[in-house]
Amino acid sequence: MSSLDTVRARFARNEGLPFLDILTEARIREVLNEYGVQYRDRVYSPVTTIWGFLSQVLSEDRSCRDTVSRIIAHRAANGMATCSPSTASYCNARSRIHTSVLSTLAKRTAEELQTSIGDQWEWNGRSVFIVDGSYVSMPDTAENQAVYPQPPNQKPGIGFPLARITVVLSLATGACHELAIAPYKGKGTGEKTLFRQMYDTFNAGDVVLADALFDDYFVACDLCNRGIDLVARAKQDRVGTRIAESRSDGDLVVWQRPNKPPRMTREEYRNYPKHLVMREVPVDARDKNNRVTQFTVITTILARSIGGKQIGDLYERRWEGEVDIRSIKATMQMDVLRCKTPDMVHKEIWTHLLAYNLLRTVMAVAANENDIEPRKVSFKGAKQALTAFAPKIEAARPEDRGPLIDAMLATIAYHRVGDRPGRWEPRARKRRSRKANRLMQPRHIAKLSQNRSRWF
Repeated sequence: MSSLDTVRARFARNEGLPFLDILTEARIREVLNEYGVQYRDRVYSPVTTIWGFLSQVLSEDRSCRDTVSRIIAHRAANGMATCSPSTASYCNARSRIHTSVLSTLAKRTAEELQTSIGDQWEWNGRSVFIVDGSYVSMPDTAENQAVYPQPPNQKPGIGFPLARITVVLSLATGACHELAIAPYKGKGTGEKTLFRQMYDTFNAGDVVLADALFDDYFVACDLCNRGIDLVARAKQDRVGTRIAESRSDGDLVVWQRPNKPPRMTREEYRNYPKHLVMREVPVDARDKNNRVTQFTVITTILARSIGGKQIGDLYERRWEGEVDIRSIKATMQMDVLRCKTPDMVHKEIWTHLLAYNLLRTVMAVAANENDIEPRKVSFKGAKQALTAFAPKIEAARPEDRGPLIDAMLATIAYHRVGDRPGRWEPRARKRRSRKANRLMQPRHIAKLSQNRSRWF
């Protein structure tokens, strides 16, 4: 029995808590013990609080009051004493959870899912990971502004704090294996800098799939030294590049070491080789409307056994990483965070990723049962199905949960990602949004009596 079959077998024991069959209480306590977390026996224990936090990020409401009401309903349905409807205890319990506990749970869930799939959904027997970046917004509080300032082109009190994030996503499962976060602008906040912080996420033999930003000599050298291959879109022609061997499926070229970057020490610079052999693969991605021109992909994969078309097809799948980020930010509603301090912002982000990885695990089980790839399953459809079935599973008797689980997995597998090659839609909306004034001065100033006439 494979690992995915093992997870499927545990579904029938589900008690209605979010992903209890995957994220078991024993696993949570194991991570708590690793970090030496001590806690008392109370209503909002770490296990209950993490469950509440997960249900909160999955909910359309996302409020603490809705979460506390759900916890009270669960306790009442199971014959336990109910607690106060006040959100104070729950919010305090959330603040006591270590960020490292949430991040470890999220990363281990992704790793276990990657291990459980074996080689059935891998690329040429290798694990491929997509690296990409984005940003998230958060409430305009003094604490958030101090760590994640708003863009400098916005007036003080008008904009919102922004944080840049870079994520590592599995091409096979879509799960998020690592995340790095930094202010939106400033020294050491670029995507490549954040990517270097995550090198230890990869193992020798893995493949990193990235956009043109990672067409970088030093990044390619770093990955080669670790036994990791890079596939990225070529950004520009390099001075001094020469062809070492012409091939029908991609020429072997020799890159010269560029000049030393300003922030790199001389000793670090000398450790890089003066030349690096790369492979350039031409990719024809034009559709029937010639909407995309031809481009070049660079890679450290030099073996003839992997043809140029395979590498080109692999790079075209990089867009799936963009769709994953959209699922995290839009479907999981992580684009605008709600917490008011940087520490809680980090916890909120990792809880979103934990819920996202757990949902990806359920999608993998559904895909495995229906002999399709997880990438063929709609993420939003899976989230909708899980949200609809969760209360029914909780209310059902243990002997009646099996048919509900079967129906839920069948529903998840039914909703597929559409294959619409060459689709093009104007990036504009036909329906006009409701017109409203934009707040162009800090709120505490706009509320002054002499300014009220401007906003009413």
